[in-house]
Amino acid sequence: MADASASHRPGWLLCDFAGVLGLHQPEELRQRMAAVAHAEFGPFWEAYWAERQAYDAGDLSRGDYWKRVGARIDADWPEALIVTLNELDVESWLFPNQETLRVVAEMRAAGTRLAVLSNAPLSLAAALRALAWLEPFDQVVCSSEIRAAKPDPAAYLTALEILGATADEVVFVDDRQVNVEGAGVLGIRSVLFSDAARLRRDLLG
Repeated sequence: MADASASHRPGWLLCDFAGVLGLHQPEELRQRMAAVAHAEFGPFWEAYWAERQAYDAGDLSRGDYWKRVGARIDADWPEALIVTLNELDVESWLFPNQETLRVVAEMRAAGTRLAVLSNAPLSLAAALRALAWLEPFDQVVCSSEIRAAKPDPAAYLTALEILGATADEVVFVDDRQVNVEGAGVLGIRSVLFSDAARLRRDLLG
C-alpha cells in the first residue's frame, strides 16, 4: 500500500462504495433474496456472483443478468419475480457505514474533494445518486455507466478523466485487494480498507 498519510494530503479521495462507504449486504436480505427466488442459498449466491462482473460493467441488461443467474440454477423466473429480486438487490447495498463516512467527512473538512468509484449496475447507480448521505461527494462514477468495472484499468482512467485529476492527486480506497492493486499499477496511491479506525490512521495519521 502506498503512503496516503497526512504528510501527503490528496486533492481527491476516491472511494469504493460497497464495503467501504456502504455496508455489505445484510444476511437477512441475502436470505430473503434466495427465498424469493425459490432457490437454495449457496447455489443462488454462487450464480449471483458468477455473472456480476459483466452486469456491473454494463454488458448485461437487468433482465439478461437475472436470466443468466437463473439459468445457472435451473430457474426460469417470470418478469414480476425478476423485478422483485432487482428491487431487493438494490436495497441490500444501500446501508451506510457511518464510521467510514465520519472519516471521509474529516478529509473533506481538511480540503480533500470526495468521489465514488463503484462497480454498480445501472439500477444501483441510479439509487446511489439519490442517497442523501452521498451528497458531500463531488462525483459518483459507476462502472455500468462508463462500461468498465474495476479492476479494468479503463475504470480508473475514466474516473481520473471525470475528476480532471492526475494519478498522483488521488488516493483510492477499496476493500478488495485486486482493485487496490489495479489502481496501484496506474500510479494511484491506494489504501486497502479493513475498518474505519485503520482508514483514519492511513489517511489522517
